[in-house]
Amino acid sequence: MELTLVEKPGKEQTTMPDWLCGILPEQIIALDVRPILAADIDPLAEILSQVKKMSPEAILSIEAPFDPVPLRRLLAGKGYDNYALQRSGQHWQIYFKKHDVQKMPDFPDLPDFPVLWRGGILEMDLRKLTPPDPIIAVLKMIEGTAGFREIGEAFTVWLNRDPVYLYPELAGRQWHAEIIRKDGDGLLVKIVKDEPV
Repeated sequence: MELTLVEKPGKEQTTMPDWLCGILPEQIIALDVRPILAADIDPLAEILSQVKKMSPEAILSIEAPFDPVPLRRLLAGKGYDNYALQRSGQHWQIYFKKHDVQKMPDFPDLPDFPVLWRGGILEMDLRKLTPPDPIIAVLKMIEGTAGFREIGEAFTVWLNRDPVYLYPELAGRQWHAEIIRKDGDGLLVKIVKDEPV
């Protein structure tokens, strides 16, 4: 039996890739991370566990409440094609398949947020952004695509809660986070470049 994918009507989509056309149900590894995220648990370990089990012909299907661009970039860097469909306002389905070469998806533009220089260190207030925008803002800053002058070896960000989803993204880029203030206003987190080994 052949599985047919239906794109959301009225929403402009990019062309479905060849590897996703005509797939069979037995090729799909399905993972719905919405309940995991609702329990405030980082689903990255479970996702990477599923990725390790994938055969070359398998396709991982992840259902999420938002487009997980940082995850798509992480797996693209590990050689996985990806394709995202927005099924409804807070329901995305993202497909991954092992491939030899994959262009990383571009980070989306973000809404404006307060930025200032305090004592020569950039400080961003990301508390009004919704997931995954705070992570995207930090990663854009690290990768030099945020449009700011040289940030140096560190910058700070205000967040609403402990950025557990950000830690593996930083580690993969040789950066880390240090919580320097925690109060009723949120967390002030210092993002620091690791020392060269």
